[in-house]
Formats: sequence, structure tokens, C-alpha cells
Amino acid sequence: MEKDKYAARAIRALIVDDEEGARDIMDYLLRRIPDVEVVGKASSTDEALEMVINCQPDIVFLDIRMPEKNGFQLVEYLQKYLLNTHVVFVTAHAEFAINAMKVSAFDYLLKPVLMAELRETILRFKALKRQMSPVATQEPLSGKSARQCKIKFNTRTGYILVSPDEIMYCEADVNYTTIFFGKENREVITVNLGRVEEILSLHSFYRISRSILINQQYLSKADRQKKHCVLEKGDEHIVLEISPTHIRDLEKFLDNLSEE
Repeated sequence: MEKDKYAARAIRALIVDDEEGARDIMDYLLRRIPDVEVVGKASSTDEALEMVINCQPDIVFLDIRMPEKNGFQLVEYLQKYLLNTHVVFVTAHAEFAINAMKVSAFDYLLKPVLMAELRETILRFKALKRQMSPVATQEPLSGKSARQCKIKFNTRTGYILVSPDEIMYCEADVNYTTIFFGKENREVITVNLGRVEEILSLHSFYRISRSILINQQYLSKADRQKKHCVLEKGDEHIVLEISPTHIRDLEKFLDNLSEE
């Protein structure tokens, strides 16, 4: 029996450090952990950004102090270009821990990295991926059956089970996401918007901005002049800002859906 799509493949890891020895040590440690695949090693922020785009790693093990551009600048690029990957900072400098939390890093490891701590990080990451997967069924999910499945999202106090068809839109809230089922009906989940977008990839959702993901089935209007789009669900009417560029991209997205 196949596992769900999040558990079926190995965790794809990218190592970023300006010191070759540090890259080799992290590579050695990660290769000793089952279900982890090292997809690349980069020595600079620019090289790492290109590799993130090309290799699409699940997780980046990132040094902070590097020549020219530091690790925090790479995180800025990842956010700017909406690249969905988690970051684990790996550094010899404990004073950066607070800043790492501010940019929503998944974890923070001090050099020299201990194998036990690295294993713990990977175990927690696997747990995160499981919580993002659709509620388990006995067969792989695809097509219509996948779209009808409820999805489990963790909240601050427990979890909710959500049918994607119930969601009007999602809004980023730092490293959390607010799911709107209507104007006043909402839930805050402990998953960032990039991961929510990934989870809902089998459904007709579209990112209209850095912070908003909409369910296109509730889209009734897009206005290039006023730079907004309108969602309607029953008697509810919600207006959201959208740039003319995103309106054009949204139109292409809808055209592609209609051709499927």
C-alpha cells in the first residue's frame, strides 16, 4: 500500500555553508538518517537561492555568517519569491537565536551539531509533514476523491478537520494562517501560508498576493481598475486587494482549470 504523498518520499535537504568542511560534516550526518536525501550543497546565498528554485528542497540547513550575503538575507529572498521551504539555522553563534525565531525558522542548531539533536529536528519535521497531509485513507488520493477528503490542521489548542470546499480564503498571520469560512467564521492554524498552499495544491486555490490564498470557486469578480477581487458565498460578500498582474495570472489559472 502506498503512503500519502508527504510520507512517500524522502525529505529533500539542502546544505548552505561557506566552509567546505562544515558542508561535508552536515552531509555526513544527514546521510546517516533514514528518509533524508541531500539534494545539494551551496557555498553562498546566491548559489543557494538558485538551488532552492531548481531542487525544491523541503528543508534548508543554513549557516548565518557568510561572506557578502548572510543566511538571513537568503530567508528574505525565499519569502520575497514565495519559495516554500523550511529553514534550520546551523551556526556557532548562539546570539542569533532570537532573530532566527523572528523569521520563523523551523529550528536552530549550534555547531558542532550533535547527531541526537539533528535526529530530533528531522523527527519533528516528519511530524509536521504528517500533520499537513490529508486524513489517511486506505487508497492513494487522486482526482475527485482527493478533493472530497477532509484535511487536518493543528490549532493552538488542538486541531480542526476541514473540507477545502468550505474555505473561502486563507490569510497569512506571520508563521500561522487564518482560514476564513466566511466574514466572521474563521480559525487560526499553526501552519504558515506557504505550506497551506502546498497542502491545498490538489484543489482550486490561487495565491493573489503574498498574504492571501483564495478558493476560486467563490470568486465572482476581478477588477483591474479598482485592483480588487470579490468572493461570494451565500449572502456573504468579501472584497480583497489584488494587483493587475495577479489578475492577469489568475485569469490564466482559471483558463487552465477550465481546460482540464
